[in-house]
Amino acid sequence: MPKTTTNKAAQKVPSPEKITALRGSIARLNSAVLAFSGGVDSALLAAIAAEELGDNFIAATLRSPLMKESDVAESVQFCKTYNISHVLLDMDILGNVKFAANDHDRCYYCKEQIFAALKQLADQRGYKHLMDGTNIEDCPKRRPGMRVLTEMSVVSPLRENGFTKADIRALSKEMGLFTWDKVSDSCLATRIPQGESITMDRLRQMQYRAN
Repeated sequence: MPKTTTNKAAQKVPSPEKITALRGSIARLNSAVLAFSGGVDSALLAAIAAEELGDNFIAATLRSPLMKESDVAESVQFCKTYNISHVLLDMDILGNVKFAANDHDRCYYCKEQIFAALKQLADQRGYKHLMDGTNIEDCPKRRPGMRVLTEMSVVSPLRENGFTKADIRALSKEMGLFTWDKVSDSCLATRIPQGESITMDRLRQMQYRAN
């Protein structure tokens, strides 16, 4: 099971109108592939999209040295538990020399590669849209990778419908998702100081410290 937050305080569930708007915006996509990390945001989106889109939806997890092995396992467990169509795609992120250089745009190069892989999957399946779990509190100035969302026309239903992290946790709990109080975590690359090259050895060190 995922590590959970220490704050168990009751959260206010979003209004029925806000939830209906979220579900409607997802349903109108008709078909979509979701970038699924297994975190609280993408987990909620996966659960709702599976209900609204059925066989025209798939959650895709990009497996790479950037993800903790436990997070990959939890993404698989979540989709099995809630009967969500799921695929694991292997990503050679360290073969991306721009990413491995670890400059200010590291996150951008990673997101670019992720959504290129998801676009290929969507085209193979005949699905129209790419989707991610960005919420309204995610700031583009702090997350250079968010530029990719605009460039590749990625849909972010949680952000577009004004969902905060508290909204997402409260609705996840209301829906009975075991991820509702999962600790928010960053990828292993963020733990390597900017300017120091990202290597497998360094990522293994971060993996060991994280477990």
